[in-house]
Amino acid sequence: MFQLIQRGQIYADHHGWPVIIHSSTTEVVRYWRQGRINTASIDRFNNDFEHLDHWEAEQIRAELETSDHIKHLRAMRAA
Repeated sequence: MFQLIQRGQIYADHHGWPVIIHSSTTEVVRYWRQGRINTASIDRFNNDFEHLDHWEAEQIRAELETSDHIKHLRAMRAA
């Protein structure tokens, strides 16, 4: 399926992390992941990334925040 890749769209990478499109050309896609801009070729992007709607992205972010919070609490208890 053909889909335009535009700035601000939300995708999930192959690890399930939500990423936001920064820019794209005919050869590469630049995206934000955890505060950093990364680059992927168009072929890799088409194979490894999945488009997310806003609701799916919010759900993933909430799950990641919960996971990080639980890790933090466990570390505090162990210290």
